[in-house]
Amino acid sequence: MSRVLVIDDETVVGTILRYAFHGQDHQVIVADGGRAGIEIARAEHPDVIVLDLMMPSVNGYDVLAVLREDEGTRRVPILVLTAVTMSKERERALKNGADMVMTKPFDPQDVADAVYALLAAEATSA
Repeated sequence: MSRVLVIDDETVVGTILRYAFHGQDHQVIVADGGRAGIEIARAEHPDVIVLDLMMPSVNGYDVLAVLREDEGTRRVPILVLTAVTMSKERERALKNGADMVMTKPFDPQDVADAVYALLAAEATSA
């Protein structure tokens, strides 16, 4: 069973992604914001992380920095799912450790497909 951690301050995103993976062999864990996301990532060792950029207090860029510096989370694939559409910000996310960036609003199946692709890439590189 793969474990997908969703870090987003909008609870509806976690609900939608839980539904997208319903019936699949995935456990979806939802963290309400950046600080909680870091703690859960360290404790739960997810197989992939879906991360929002624009969150209060600890934003997605800060979360990326912490997770990429931490030995336990450094290699976890991260899909950034954000309302930020500027290419400069997308490039910044990729430079700071995101493996993929998708824009909100999103199609849940597209996000699920991206997560499957990241998991498959991780499995072949391990």
